[in-house]
Amino acid sequence: MQETGIQLYTLREQVAQDFLGTLDALAQAGIRRVELARDYGGLSGPALRAVLDERGLSAPSAHLALEPLEDDLEAQVQFLQTVGVRHAVYPYHRADTEAEWLALAARLERVAQALAAHGLTLSYHNHDHELTQTFGGRPVLDLLLEAAPSVQAELDVAWIYAGGHDPVTYLRRYAGRLPLVHLKDVRREGEGWQTVALGEGEVPLHEVLSALPAEVQPYYEQDQGGTLDTLRRSLGYLKTASV
Repeated sequence: MQETGIQLYTLREQVAQDFLGTLDALAQAGIRRVELARDYGGLSGPALRAVLDERGLSAPSAHLALEPLEDDLEAQVQFLQTVGVRHAVYPYHRADTEAEWLALAARLERVAQALAAHGLTLSYHNHDHELTQTFGGRPVLDLLLEAAPSVQAELDVAWIYAGGHDPVTYLRRYAGRLPLVHLKDVRREGEGWQTVALGEGEVPLHEVLSALPAEVQPYYEQDQGGTLDTLRRSLGYLKTASV
């Protein structure tokens, strides 16, 4: 398994308050790879690459809105390549009808093909609703990936679990188009789910880690309550987990 990085959305409050200080803390915690999301500290591509390099960090992937990739692909590609990003990720979408999901698939497919011409990939990151929402008995996630064959998957194992499916089954199903994975844990709280440090929830992470393809880049992410302390606990769990 590759060295686990962190999706910066986990520490979004800290990032918003002190971007460079957060990167310093991550480097001191032993993190070497980050997945960018939303806030780049107001830095340009060259400046962001410089601050990452200074701290021994790399950013192989980034969560991005779809519209900038559609409206100004060349500028986005230049930014991503300057920073060192190889994998763009579309992180979140909701739709009510199958037709709307298929329309999204067509948009994603066009962008994926355009990025591929520059040596970049586009992945789709799931939440639980793409597993619970079905059409013709099939989860939206499967319909979407079937309709957009150039799009890769960034499977979030906790949301697959929360959506009522086995994350290991999905890891194996999409092993051939899976550059990235989110390692996440959740536990049931009332009618919903709470994300927690790795090993402190219900997700069968031992089985997930055993099934994770060697070439896949894993990222720890915690949607709620993520702190440097939960990061350290999660890294500790990964060190001791038997795979």
